[in-house]
Amino acid sequence: MPAVTSVTRRATALAAALCLVAAAACSSGSGSGAAGSGTTAPAPAGPPYAVGRRAYTLVDGSRRTPAVPAAHLAAKPDRTVAVELFYPATGEPGPAPPADPATPVAARENARPARGGPFPLVVFAHGFNGTGDAFRGFAERWARHGYAVALPTFPLSRKGIAYSPDYVNQPGDVSLVIDRMAHALGGAVDTRKVVVGGHSLGSATIFGVAYNSCCVDRRVAAVISVSGGPLTYPHGNYDHHPTTPLLLVHGEKDTTVAVGAGNYIFDQRWARPMWYLRPAAADHVGVFVGEPGRLFEEATLAFLDARLRGEAAGLDKVAADVKASGVADWQVN
Repeated sequence: MPAVTSVTRRATALAAALCLVAAAACSSGSGSGAAGSGTTAPAPAGPPYAVGRRAYTLVDGSRRTPAVPAAHLAAKPDRTVAVELFYPATGEPGPAPPADPATPVAARENARPARGGPFPLVVFAHGFNGTGDAFRGFAERWARHGYAVALPTFPLSRKGIAYSPDYVNQPGDVSLVIDRMAHALGGAVDTRKVVVGGHSLGSATIFGVAYNSCCVDRRVAAVISVSGGPLTYPHGNYDHHPTTPLLLVHGEKDTTVAVGAGNYIFDQRWARPMWYLRPAAADHVGVFVGEPGRLFEEATLAFLDARLRGEAAGLDKVAADVKASGVADWQVN
């Protein structure tokens, strides 16, 4: 294995060559989903839970938002991050969600948190020209399983503005979300150990907050990287980065960020331990739908259980299920 500094130079060069911040939309899924009325029956002792949803507008007065002349947006002295939080709620969980994991199920607005908390926090970052709401289907399923899931929508890389250079400020946005979620739901969210995940440009964001010296947040206990990889950050590097455990997901038919990015991260043993789900026929967003999407849901839940609850048996089952599916490869480092 090359020296860490050499790895850093090669990783950043590879990321630039793959044009991770390409001018192609990197969002997925639907932003729709009806809110149900639900019941006030006692919550079950454990998963599956009913799911609640609350919306937050977070303002950070200590950091600025740059101007985007092409979008006629002036610079602002602060940063505003919209967040949707999905969480285990009181009431009956209802029937199992639809087979397609990208499809949202009914989350009850402002429902009372379930007993049994505080619930571990997951923060998932959207890609270029996306929104947090695009991942609502998965967030609801993770919440049903016992996790609080925050979906931020970033100030400038979001849909409608699509200003990718602002990714350098997004690790700070993720840390802001973790800070503020510690006070959400009356203390029902546990932010002492957090899993961060992201898709495409969101993956570059979480590489910053988990691995780059500019922005490392020590509360990050594990990382989920989907269809992405590391980018450079001002005033920071990946030399001597933490070896925080990583679940890597990348479709072999990805033409936006080539699968070589995922292969490189795995081959260089970027993290310890590391798992790699690689669907053979999936493209940049195809990892979230159909059989690859089902395997993604299973893998992420098993990974969350292993890293946040110490329950590792589910990852062994993922290995068997991926092999039986015949549509993906599963590697473990």
